[in-house]
Amino acid sequence: MNPFDDFFSHSPETINADKIHKQWTSLAPVYDVERWQLPLPVWAKRPYDYEGLEAWEAARQAVKDSQSDQPMCIYIHIPFCTSKCGFCDSYSFKLGSHADTRVKEYVERIYKELWLWSAQGTLSNRPVTSVHLGGGTPTFLDKKSLEKLTACIRNAFNITNETEWALESTVQSLTPSMTACLHDLGFRRLHVGIQSLQARTRAVIGRRQSPEEALECIMQYKGMGWVVSVDLVCGLPEQTLTGWLADIQALADCGADGFSLYELLIYPQNLEWAKRHHLLERSHLANYFLFQAGGNMLSALGCRKNLFNHWANYRDKNIYFTYPTRGEDLLAVGTIADGVFGNYHYRHPRYAAYLQSTDNGLPGLEGGLFENPLEQKNKPLITAVLSNHITPGLATELNARKIDGGSILERWLAHALIESSDDGGYQLTNNGAWFAGNMIGEISSTQQ
Repeated sequence: MNPFDDFFSHSPETINADKIHKQWTSLAPVYDVERWQLPLPVWAKRPYDYEGLEAWEAARQAVKDSQSDQPMCIYIHIPFCTSKCGFCDSYSFKLGSHADTRVKEYVERIYKELWLWSAQGTLSNRPVTSVHLGGGTPTFLDKKSLEKLTACIRNAFNITNETEWALESTVQSLTPSMTACLHDLGFRRLHVGIQSLQARTRAVIGRRQSPEEALECIMQYKGMGWVVSVDLVCGLPEQTLTGWLADIQALADCGADGFSLYELLIYPQNLEWAKRHHLLERSHLANYFLFQAGGNMLSALGCRKNLFNHWANYRDKNIYFTYPTRGEDLLAVGTIADGVFGNYHYRHPRYAAYLQSTDNGLPGLEGGLFENPLEQKNKPLITAVLSNHITPGLATELNARKIDGGSILERWLAHALIESSDDGGYQLTNNGAWFAGNMIGEISSTQQ
């Protein structure tokens, strides 16, 4: 029995196994499931143009040069968690002693940095489409800290009635008092790190709440009128196709608006955990099959990708993550936060360096760089891939770009990475969602 037949031998009728098989067999010989690539920002691909104070001066100039009335998003990174989950690949950590003092200190740095940015150019007047708190676990902060940050943002920037207030969290930290606090502060979008609803898998990854409690949490926030999306991770121990699809169905049944599907990434911060669970020798094929099956089922449920790995219904606009599609800038604040103004990208350092570098009243940027001419030329194509919307005009440009003797567009069609969309352009297949980073690499390696 071949790997596909073995994996999908008992697949439910809710997925189109024939379509998945066709996509899988279309990949060879060019695309290898074991060698998919993660989409990377500009600053992760080459050295900074500026560091430290020079990076800040370049950022100030970029703000002045950007459109004075252009909308923007705001992102704040909160790196703290109640405990560090072994599987987690995010930049987050549990505070040791004097946690209250450290939180207060960090919030004060964020507060000062927000006011510093608001004094640059016309930032204080530009409409804000989304305020997004990520982490870590933003709800690790206490009520007083959250009130201070939200009041600061409302006073320092142009928050409108249309501004979406969003945050990431876990079921464990969404206590009744925290829920009331968030709702009173105006938050209306929640992204929950569910990862899995299977009891055995949840035990292995350290999720303390039962599957039933997780679902009840989602229904509670839905009942309050919030948009709720979830993370699901393929590649965790004890996962099965049946359980994976049952999770998606259960989350859809309780009203989840959006689904971000990921493969478990192994970085230094979760390496030891991965070793204990024998994940270093893993094949990515089973995870690719799970990803394909999940995307297939979500499409059948009426969801559509508005980001390469995020399926959503009409309510979930995924505003923060889709800011490039609207040509907006991103003001990012806090440790490891990376933002962009026009063609300038900047990034903050890790926690200890961030605290040290902000002692002098500056935002403590690690570095920054301007997009070079080729990166600027490729930007619309890369944004189109990431946002799952290749317009007819961009498709024409892709058709003119050559790779291995043919056009990129022909290559992607031949290997089932894209398919026709209703507007005469193209959208990503689930193959394309898996290989989005590879597709961006091909764009970056060619020019018309």
